[in-house]
Amino acid sequence: MRFFAGVCGALFIWSGRWYTIFMRKTYRAIQIAVAIGSGAAFCLWAAKQEKALSLGTPFAFLSLALFSGALISALFRLATLAGTDGDPLSSDTRAQRLKAWAALMSFGMAVSLVQYMLVFLLARPGTGFLAAFDHLYYRSDVAHYMGIARDWYAKEGDARLRLVFLPLYPLSARLFTWGENYYRGAFLAAQVFSLLCLPAGYELFRQDVDRRAAMACARLLFLLPGCAFLRVPMSESLFLLLTLLAVCFCRKKLYLPAALFAALSALTRSLGILILVLLGVEMLYDFALTWRQDHRRALSKLPGFAACLLLGCGGTLAYLAINRSVSGSAFTFLTYQRENWNQRMGLFFNTAAYQAQYAQYYLEQGKISSFLSLSVPNILCCFGTLGLLYAHRNRMRVSYLIWALVYFAAAVGATWLLSGPRYLGMLFVLAYPLKRLGNTAAKEGILEGILFLLQTGYLLMLALDMSVY
Repeated sequence: MRFFAGVCGALFIWSGRWYTIFMRKTYRAIQIAVAIGSGAAFCLWAAKQEKALSLGTPFAFLSLALFSGALISALFRLATLAGTDGDPLSSDTRAQRLKAWAALMSFGMAVSLVQYMLVFLLARPGTGFLAAFDHLYYRSDVAHYMGIARDWYAKEGDARLRLVFLPLYPLSARLFTWGENYYRGAFLAAQVFSLLCLPAGYELFRQDVDRRAAMACARLLFLLPGCAFLRVPMSESLFLLLTLLAVCFCRKKLYLPAALFAALSALTRSLGILILVLLGVEMLYDFALTWRQDHRRALSKLPGFAACLLLGCGGTLAYLAINRSVSGSAFTFLTYQRENWNQRMGLFFNTAAYQAQYAQYYLEQGKISSFLSLSVPNILCCFGTLGLLYAHRNRMRVSYLIWALVYFAAAVGATWLLSGPRYLGMLFVLAYPLKRLGNTAAKEGILEGILFLLQTGYLLMLALDMSVY
């Protein structure tokens, strides 16, 4: 009997050591693979640069290093099926939920009203309240969205460039339009969608943290500098709302409505299809956990998973079909982006390099306005995002981290990035590390105050016709 117990104990110790060795070797293999891939990509990029040791080189290296560090953690935790937090926290009562929703929407309305009054008083005094906002927002991409809402897409003339913009937001704006003033309808739609992002965010964050922390996360997300565009008649408000709803249903393992909202998100902005990465990782974990308990039940889930992922592609497929029906090619929008906006897919760390070079150029030429409104916000938001993801790479849910990295690489990799803060403001996962920074009531209040000032300043720069896009 003692011999049998000794053998069992030895096997237990041996298996524990074997598991530790396996985990270490897995982590080391992932480290080596990512290091080789990142190093090769950086060397190939540097070889193509006119000046290998220009100002942009250290910025590119730092960007790639932070990204690679977070990627190593994400791949290791994915390979070992680690990094889920189990079942969602218990939900609130109906009264608690309604109270939280009301408080958050009141907060959103107060922030919006204060910022609008500051824009009216400081940027456009004497123009009339509504006229001030007409001037503020009827610029840049807004006119294209209004053209889609009014006349749909076109085959000829400058109106053909509307094909670059997706249709769901302008179609939604029609629901809020009275008469022929589509701009005012789109403006109202943006206010409604932006306010709805607060309770939607609360419901998602509540699955991971307590009630007070979930409300703080929703407020912090709303106050990100790029989220100033939530109240602009552009697609960001609807895109964020649909993304939050898709992830919220996915976390509850309601994959069909999650896929439906993912498809709608992809019909709002082209980056919306990337949310399927998050859904796919969550489905993988669901399958693995079920497999440990019941093989047959786990296998029975696979057809449903595949059907939901296919449904999630529906928004992108519908947009490609619109391209084909209007222009004869499903990918005409790529041609328009390249020829008229000089945008194509590139390397995200190359973006860090040329943003630094632009900043140097603006300073040398005395273009302080462009330096403050374009270079500084883009550089700070890109590196701030990477810094938060890297610092919290071992705490963040694996599906969130992988999606955030994929989204960052796709959004920031544009060859002529002007709207970094606006794109990165849609990364709801940033609310978690920000809340950890504000881990006391005092720190939380200070952090919210800083974000409010940054967001308001960014909005004022937009109102003053500075280089904010």
